[in-house]
Amino acid sequence: MNKQPLSNKLTVLLQALTPQERKRFKKWLLSPFHNEQTCLVELYNLLAANLNKGGAVTLSAHKLWNKIYAGKPYNDVRFRKLCSDLVQQVEAFLAYQEYAAQPHQLGINLLQTLAQRKLKPLYNQFLSHTQEQQNRINAPNAEYFYEQYRLELMRHELKQGTGREDNRQIFHAALEHLDHYYLAEKLKHYCNLLNYQLVLHTPQIPEPQFMDTLLAYLHTQPENRLPPIIAVYLRITGTLTQPDDPTHYQHLKNLLAQYAPSFLHREAWTMYGYAQNYCIRQINAGNAVYLDELFQLYQDALQQQLLFTNGQLSPWHYKNIVVVALRLKAYQWAAGFIEAYKNSLPPKFAANAYTYNKAKLFFHQGQYGKVIELLREVTYDDVFYELDSKAMLLKTYYETDETDALLSLLLSFRIFLRRKKGISEHHRTNYLNLVRFTEKLLAHQPGNAHKLLQQLHKTKNVADANWLKEKLIAKK
Repeated sequence: MNKQPLSNKLTVLLQALTPQERKRFKKWLLSPFHNEQTCLVELYNLLAANLNKGGAVTLSAHKLWNKIYAGKPYNDVRFRKLCSDLVQQVEAFLAYQEYAAQPHQLGINLLQTLAQRKLKPLYNQFLSHTQEQQNRINAPNAEYFYEQYRLELMRHELKQGTGREDNRQIFHAALEHLDHYYLAEKLKHYCNLLNYQLVLHTPQIPEPQFMDTLLAYLHTQPENRLPPIIAVYLRITGTLTQPDDPTHYQHLKNLLAQYAPSFLHREAWTMYGYAQNYCIRQINAGNAVYLDELFQLYQDALQQQLLFTNGQLSPWHYKNIVVVALRLKAYQWAAGFIEAYKNSLPPKFAANAYTYNKAKLFFHQGQYGKVIELLREVTYDDVFYELDSKAMLLKTYYETDETDALLSLLLSFRIFLRRKKGISEHHRTNYLNLVRFTEKLLAHQPGNAHKLLQQLHKTKNVADANWLKEKLIAKK
């Protein structure tokens, strides 16, 4: 009986709160406007203290009950109701946070309330303030147009025009904003759909309704007359549907340089992501000039702080930027970047990411002794960093003729790949093929390199295939 588990939904919600959110939520609970049950505050305090210690709730329902209702027999129905009430409070708090994070939405809802209460002087004053804020937005997103649509509708309903002609123009403006909202959202999600098809190699699915008609219409419009968000997603659509036409990418790059700083952070990074993916596909198709383009896109995104979330640089962005710089032999730039941004990495991944990328730089510079020194004793928290680290060590042992160490690593790497959980089958196959071809490379007979090259060419999904190809060509 004393092991009665706590509500899973409640613990999941509380564990999801950041330390700052926990403090704000306590203030929420202490406000009589939100909560009048003092026992909810007691329950939350107990759970928060328990969470702060271990990151998980270890107190049982009975122990919590005894601390809140000392001396009273445990009542399961009442305790469950208490947990349910706390869940509702957490949900309401999270919903309010999301709502409060959208000041334009707050403003429009206030306008609607003022209009309903017929407080016209206050409404007119706040409408002017809200419209001024909207007008400061240089590159509005889709939500902007929806907010403008709602504003114009309210103006029309209040008959703010001086006559029928003014009201007709207000209503026309409302419909135009609605069209822009629809087109921006439609194009954004269409790009997402096209990207899924490319990444997942899914069969072609029917086009979304009206897509052909909308695209045909948009292509008749001068680009400089389209709202920037629509112009950008229209060019992204072109890079996805007409990859052999480079003009879409060039126009996209120019639009991003002009408007990306004005878009919301997440939207701007998504747009850059599409441009980068186009470059990557071109590079994979053998169009090497796009390596410089990719490098420039990363530098632009870095300068605009688009790669940062809550002030931290993702270890994956850190690694990808280094990889591109090294492929361009920009060793000095890469060395400076590795040092300059090591303190911007999330603390959990910082040491390993720094060590790996430093070793990567040394490998490309042929300083193999330093690579071995850095990687031999490193334990990685991230499985994909660990995979790449083992692959780099494998190549380093080969380059330095450390045959015994290489054979030992090949054996342990194969076992690791077969037993390690959390590795996708795609990645498992990639690295197992690297192990297999490296073993063949070691055991090859004179004159056999051409045959191995043919096998490598026919085999899909081989990690570091270019390095293997380079070594085999050297053996010919």
